[in-house]
Amino acid sequence: MEKRKLVLTIIGVVILAMVIMVYIYFSKPGRDELENVTPGSEEYRGFLLDNVLHSPNEGDIHYNVYIPDAYDGTKEYALYVTLPGYQGLYFQGVGENIRTEDFGFEAQKYITDMIIVAPQLNDWGQTSADQTIELTQYFLTHYIINPSKVYINGYSGGGETLSLVLAKQPELYTAALMCSSQWDGCSISKNQNKPKG
Repeated sequence: MEKRKLVLTIIGVVILAMVIMVYIYFSKPGRDELENVTPGSEEYRGFLLDNVLHSPNEGDIHYNVYIPDAYDGTKEYALYVTLPGYQGLYFQGVGENIRTEDFGFEAQKYITDMIIVAPQLNDWGQTSADQTIELTQYFLTHYIINPSKVYINGYSGGGETLSLVLAKQPELYTAALMCSSQWDGCSISKNQNKPKG
């Protein structure tokens, strides 16, 4: 009887130790690239909808994303960020930005091996600009991205957000396209990199 108690006690201790080790492993920061992301569950035309980046600085950032099937982290991909107009903001409904705007789908026609991120922001002000920068930096850090092929567009209110993004961190992007919008950011010198002579 004593032998049986000892064996059961040892088994109990081993199971408890395993539970503690699993808890420590899964609560460790930096465990994997999705540690701060809640992935979406619905798809639309190849995009995974309503992923959420939980940023300690910028709050929850909702976005839709297209990652090519061939992406395996062994070669660099281009990154394209498309900022929505008013009808595509998050409160309008999940995925409304890509259901009502074709920028992400048109981009696929130019570069097939490209990750496309379509954030669903909450406004077209500084908060959304900061969230766009945070989301771009997240993808640059957690995916294999060619830093010379990072593109962004903004439509209508998204264009106003784009102007604030470019006024704050233009070096993140290779090229930008502003559509049907107004410039709200500070001015950027167009002659900054112009050759002398």
